[in-house]
Amino acid sequence: MARAAAMEQVALDRMEPRWRRLGYTLVREPAAEEVPAFLGGFRPDAIAVGRTPGLVIEVVGRPGPHADTKLSRLRGLLAGQKDWDLVVVYAASDKVEVATAPLADVESALVEAERSADREPRSALLLAWAALEALARARHPDLASDGLAASTLLDLLVSHGDLPQEAQEELRQVARMRNALAHGQLDLRPAPDAVRRLVALARTLRPAAGG
Repeated sequence: MARAAAMEQVALDRMEPRWRRLGYTLVREPAAEEVPAFLGGFRPDAIAVGRTPGLVIEVVGRPGPHADTKLSRLRGLLAGQKDWDLVVVYAASDKVEVATAPLADVESALVEAERSADREPRSALLLAWAALEALARARHPDLASDGLAASTLLDLLVSHGDLPQEAQEELRQVARMRNALAHGQLDLRPAPDAVRRLVALARTLRPAAGG
């Protein structure tokens, strides 16, 4: 449940700036008196108010019968409601069971990535990202025990204050490169400095000596 709540939180965090730019105010886990009357006893994950149409927001972690039933019910409740729209936000759902890596192995991977950044930046970036994920799992074992989508991992680390907000866009660009490489875009050649920067940021996640 803690992991599901965190995934919901980071999914809403990712969308909130966009809604704010459009003039909305996001209300997470709205109280009964804040929920539109036509929803009856249904409590959405969030609503966005401040302009028309208002938004009824539901976060879906993974496709499946339960999610389909809930969304079908919501669409039925919203049918004919001109002043409200349904918005479905999809959180990452590609879970992969991953064992915890010893910190010595993580540091070894970071050293190898740093050394090979100039010679083979593609494999160096993939290795540095894997080390970043391993450190995130060590820091938040209850939330990141499974493989996370790259963007969700960043949201998790920034929202918990583990990585600086100002590094988020830079890391998103690195995450896009990582995803492209992992899915076969082999003509991509990351800048060695981008790999070294990723290594440096990953190292800030290491536990303090004696901690």
